[in-house]
Amino acid sequence: MDAKARNCLLQHREVLEKDIKTSYIMDHMISDGFLTISEEEKVRNEPTQQQRAAMLIKMILKKDNGSYISFYNALLHEGYKDLAALLHDGIPVVSSSSGKDSVSGITSYVRTVLCEGGVPQRPVVFVARKKLVNAIQQKLSKLNGEPGWVTIYGMAGCGKSVLAAEAVRDHSLLKRCFPGGVHWVSVGKQDKSGLLMKLQNLCTRLDQDESFSQRLPLNIEEAKDRLRILMLHKHPSSLLILDDIWDPWVLKAFDNQCQILLTTRDKSVTDSVMGPKYVVPVESSLGKEKGLEILSLFVNMKKADLPEQAHSIIKECKVVERCHWAILTDLLHKWNQS
Repeated sequence: MDAKARNCLLQHREVLEKDIKTSYIMDHMISDGFLTISEEEKVRNEPTQQQRAAMLIKMILKKDNGSYISFYNALLHEGYKDLAALLHDGIPVVSSSSGKDSVSGITSYVRTVLCEGGVPQRPVVFVARKKLVNAIQQKLSKLNGEPGWVTIYGMAGCGKSVLAAEAVRDHSLLKRCFPGGVHWVSVGKQDKSGLLMKLQNLCTRLDQDESFSQRLPLNIEEAKDRLRILMLHKHPSSLLILDDIWDPWVLKAFDNQCQILLTTRDKSVTDSVMGPKYVVPVESSLGKEKGLEILSLFVNMKKADLPEQAHSIIKECKVVERCHWAILTDLLHKWNQS
């Protein structure tokens, strides 16, 4: 971890340990691939909330820049905007003199926009799916600055969220189509109270200077109106990304005449909303060769050197780009024991 990031985390360690609840924070970091299931269990075994927070921060301090950014994004997602603001100045940006990352070609501008918007980083194990990413980007370009919907749909675990994040990891697309930035919301299956909390958190993120209101919206309708005003006046020409939409009635709460990219298992969820709609289907499996490629990256071994057991691992857990970390780790443990 960069010295600046580490010092920022150490400087605000006491406040963070006092205020954060670790459960949902860890969910985000596991999803990003920067926290393991065993580390999560170690944190959960601490007796008090403050001790759990202290253990989590201790772990993050031993990790890399990606972990710092993942932790920062998790704070934003879970409504800890004041705590995230404390860490903002320490966000590490790795770029060369040309302004591009030496590995991925991603500019520092893209890194900043996606970090501020709470877009998840690439998983530790990542396999490119250029054809699908290009298809999503083409659909996004068709919005052409007008309200509309781009839907990525497919079965659970097929890599929809990774593809959505990868599609906006593009300098020219952001500059050309979404100069107002991007805003990522992890939605999931919600009841009315859970949806209201998601909307409140989003409104807070979009109005950090509290220029529109100093209090949270009290119900879903008020939150929907607040979101519409914020997107229109403070964040025009931006993209709202809704990850893991389950129900049409939830999606209607975000139907505010803006540009939206969403992921879902059910493409019919957009039947309840108005405006231009584009869809990108994602197959439920990457196939055997892609699965072997992912597994080789996970165990840091050439694909050709994988033992015969690798084929049964691929068959058993149906490895995909996102990776079912707990299942895969368990299978690798069994592999090592055999």
